Amino acid sequence: MNRRAYEERAKIIKALAHPSRLMMVDALVEGEKCVCELTELVGSDMSTVSKHLALMKE
Repeated sequence: MNRRAYEERAKIIKALAHPSRLMMVDALVEGEKCVCELTELVGSDMSTVSKHLALMKE
């Protein structure tokens, strides 16, 4: 595997390196969720959840 591939993998791992993001990923594996559902799940406000989602989308 080349360095670029490792960098891409590290970027993915970094995006998931937060408990709230892992909780959201687990919930989204089950199906689509609205931000309000994810907000309730992780116990954060909507802007924080939106930032987490944006980071994971990147």
